[in-house]
Amino acid sequence: MKRISWLLERLPALVLLFVVGAISYSVVADSVTTQVTVANTAPSITAGPIEDPTSDATTPTNVGNQVTFKATASDSNNDSYHLAICKTNAITPNGTSAPTCDGGSWCVSSATASTVEASCSYTALSGDAESEAWYAFVCDSVSGSTCSSSSQGTGASGSPFNVNHAPSFTVMSSTSADPGGTITFTATASDADIDTTSDTVLLVVCSAAGATSSGCTNPADQLCISTAVASNPTCDYVLPAVHQSGDTSYYSYVYDSHNMGATNNPFPAKTYSVNNVVSSVSTVVLNGAADISLTAGTTTNVIVTGSVTDANSCQNISTMQASLYRSGVGYSACDTVGELNYNYCYSLVSCTVVGGTCTGSTDASTDYTCTVSMQYHADPTDISTVYVAENWLGTILATDSGALTSTAEAVTAVEVSSLTAQSVDALVSYGNIGLGENTGATNSSISVTAVGNVGLDTDLSGVDMCPDYPTCAGDTIPVANQKYSTAAFTYSLGGTALSTIATEVELNVLKTTSDATPASKLLYWGIAIPAGIAPGTYTGANNITAVKGETVNW
Repeated sequence: MKRISWLLERLPALVLLFVVGAISYSVVADSVTTQVTVANTAPSITAGPIEDPTSDATTPTNVGNQVTFKATASDSNNDSYHLAICKTNAITPNGTSAPTCDGGSWCVSSATASTVEASCSYTALSGDAESEAWYAFVCDSVSGSTCSSSSQGTGASGSPFNVNHAPSFTVMSSTSADPGGTITFTATASDADIDTTSDTVLLVVCSAAGATSSGCTNPADQLCISTAVASNPTCDYVLPAVHQSGDTSYYSYVYDSHNMGATNNPFPAKTYSVNNVVSSVSTVVLNGAADISLTAGTTTNVIVTGSVTDANSCQNISTMQASLYRSGVGYSACDTVGELNYNYCYSLVSCTVVGGTCTGSTDASTDYTCTVSMQYHADPTDISTVYVAENWLGTILATDSGALTSTAEAVTAVEVSSLTAQSVDALVSYGNIGLGENTGATNSSISVTAVGNVGLDTDLSGVDMCPDYPTCAGDTIPVANQKYSTAAFTYSLGGTALSTIATEVELNVLKTTSDATPASKLLYWGIAIPAGIAPGTYTGANNITAVKGETVNW
């Protein structure tokens, strides 16, 4: 026993040796590693999934609107999760990224914290079926992510969602009638949706744009509204005993039984017809019979006024339009929108009714004001211009609701005055030049742009340059040391010395014919620095004055 104790003291961890008589035993103790994998558990849906609002056969989602899906999920690992609304009952998790619906998705939410509601939305398309099944999954957003089994919700807010398609609206027509008679409006319209019950269509007709399935936005504009029918709705409008003549515009709308409008609401403008007589235009005055003075580089409002009389009341006039033109062009070449040219023709400018005129349907006469925005480069007709033998006239065109027209031209013609105007760069910068040196073949240049309605030459003059301009108490660079030219030049070989006396330069800037690309020319400059002056920055002023150019150079 003493020997056993002695061995135990010396081999406490590894070997126990027992000696009993002639027999010995040993016991060896091993260290065993333990291991277990804790699996990621898929999140589970605790609330929903639902459509919010419900999208079913009774309250389907209109094409272009969204159906929103909502669900709340809990993850035992407290991982965030994605809500995926799939088209089929199959999904593939994608780690920390959004999962992939194997058969396509309606929508997938962003990562959402466990126990917090997730949502995503889908915009209904015209190509969707009336009933579309969906399968909701929740997948945790972690490496090795897993997804729940699918759920289609329950009841009306569960799968499927329903899509309502717009009705078809292809043709709109109306009859004609005398005042006091009945106008019948007919729409060629139908709706192909048949889920649960077939959709019906309804027609709304207004005298001004704006309507819902309940009627015209402004009740005063409502001509008629039909009952809901399977196809081709009609409605009647009884004309007042006194009514505007000719064709009167109306706006038509078709809606289905779920209040969805046709995609082409309102139908392109149509008119209904009442017996009509031609109107008469009179007293046309252009610019108050005064000559027109334009504004450099921008537009000037020129007013044309006139009156119109219609036996079917002043309200029978649908449009009044003014055309303003050079007399050599004439109204016949300036009576369509396509003939617009800002140099000589301003065609079909809309007019407005003068307040206090046309007091009602029993009033035959109306006064109009037409504002024409004339560009600064409109052709002048005063002296020393290309079109000195011409002038400017205006014509007003009246169109009644029956498309009958009448015109009248201003009795008094006016002139458009010459506008001699330029826009010039603000600085001639010669840079750094040494004492006793000149610019050589390197020129500075400035652009002279015609911002009036004539071609331009220019008067040039200047003053000495000095560091303390305009005092010039010390050193100066004489004005004559500056040279200019209408083309690039070498200082020692060309250019004209600048003077204090204005000198006309035949710059020959063309007359501007488009405000988008005004005509311009460059003036080139050079300078020589005297040898004996102090270094520094010398400043002066060159005067560049616009001069009306000879017409041959316009």
